[in-house]
Amino acid sequence: MSIEKIKRLGKLVASTLEVLNNLHAEKISLERQVLELEKEKKAALMENEEAKGSLEKLKQLKISNRKLEKDRSTVRLRVKNALHKIDKMDFL
Repeated sequence: MSIEKIKRLGKLVASTLEVLNNLHAEKISLERQVLELEKEKKAALMENEEAKGSLEKLKQLKISNRKLEKDRSTVRLRVKNALHKIDKMDFL
């Protein structure tokens, strides 16, 4: 092999090593990003579950509130009827 070919081969090897080093650094950076995104995903999933739980509690409270409102209306009507009957009674 001529010296010129050996120099070109040396440059190619150096260039290849530089590319490999860059790819390795990029791989490490991407692995860190993946870990960070996995943490964010886990946190988001936990928040989502908490939100679902809160939403379910809110739905149950709304159902309870509707029932209480209905019961309240029924009790008011009964009290009104009882007061009306009392007014009609002759105590003398």
